[in-house]
Amino acid sequence: MVGKLLYKKERKIVARVLLSSLMLFSIFLFIILLMVNSVLSLGITPGRTTINYESGLEREVSFSILNNEHKNMEVLLTVRGELNDSITLFDGLVNFLPSEESKQFKYKVKLPDRIALEPGLHQADIVALEVPKASFDGTYVGATVAVISQLHVYVPCPGKCIDADFNILDAEENSTATIIIPVINRGELGIGNVRAVVDIYNLDYEKKGSVETDSQSIDPGKRTELSAKWDVNLNSGNYIAKVSIFYDGQTKTFEKQFSIGKNMLSIESILVNNFQLGEIAKLQILVENRWNQELKSVFANLLVFNKKNQVMTDIKSASENIPSLSKKELIAYWDTVGVKEGEYNGKLLVKYDGKSSDKNLILKVSQDNLDIFGIGYAINPRGGKGVDITMILIVLVILLLLANLSWFVFFRRFIGNFRKR
Repeated sequence: MVGKLLYKKERKIVARVLLSSLMLFSIFLFIILLMVNSVLSLGITPGRTTINYESGLEREVSFSILNNEHKNMEVLLTVRGELNDSITLFDGLVNFLPSEESKQFKYKVKLPDRIALEPGLHQADIVALEVPKASFDGTYVGATVAVISQLHVYVPCPGKCIDADFNILDAEENSTATIIIPVINRGELGIGNVRAVVDIYNLDYEKKGSVETDSQSIDPGKRTELSAKWDVNLNSGNYIAKVSIFYDGQTKTFEKQFSIGKNMLSIESILVNNFQLGEIAKLQILVENRWNQELKSVFANLLVFNKKNQVMTDIKSASENIPSLSKKELIAYWDTVGVKEGEYNGKLLVKYDGKSSDKNLILKVSQDNLDIFGIGYAINPRGGKGVDITMILIVLVILLLLANLSWFVFFRRFIGNFRKR
């Protein structure tokens, strides 16, 4: 009788061990599936290519399509937008195999005469559309995914004209903020002197202060930044900046709303794993929503400047909704083909609800490392080769199964020996 009781007891122990193993395995499998499904099946890089207009310009532009899920798929390439007649695609319908992580393609740009284009910005979209698979009855199944690479062409104005923006850094109560006015000379002539005056208003348009920037000169097609320090003596909240830019006897004015106090969205870190120069780098940008409401359509925009202070890289992440008081990773891809080793200036903008959180960066690029500085510390101090979380989870699952299998074998032998007695 005692033997039977012991035998039943041991069987219950074995059953509990197996049940706990299955539960833990299910949890780990669920986590892995969540991580895999959080990545879009289709990607494209760069997010934007910018060209300054030249009469009769002909140029080939390269871009890459990313097969993030490593699957068989067909992708249709099309062009849309104002400049679609100026773009010729070399490929239409392309196929991907599971072993093909990415493919590089080209399109040809042939710009029309100046008469056909007004001064200013003109654009086109290169659209990559995943073609859904047809089932046996001829119907199409599966969701379609489309990604876009933009082409921006700036046609200079005959005389002097500019584009400008307003940024403010470290705008906290009782602190010193930095006002930055990026200015681009879109004209054919150089500008000898440009400066800005920023008037600060509350939302009822009551003037609260005024700041004047330094002055600069700008060559045609070039970019500069006007800056000023501002002693903030206002309460936290939303305000309006009225910006007046004076350049060689001309004036440009615009308004932009900004906030004083804690940013609704903060940039916490950037992680780059397994970086190799000449390949496509995956940038994991962690942001935190500090507001008490969900922020919708949040995306990251990374700008990298070359030695001439021109934008050499302009990439964007997909848009995400971030719940209140939570963190989320924004994923962007940088195609580093043609990028040389060295140190580059950059700017990271996380845009949301008509606002943006901006950080100036320094990117140190080597053959197998991408170190990014500028958010208060070295963001990726160990270099490009990081830890693959998915692989760690898989290894843990295997170890867990082996451990529980060992317990199962042990109890089976124990019970077998006990019954022989």
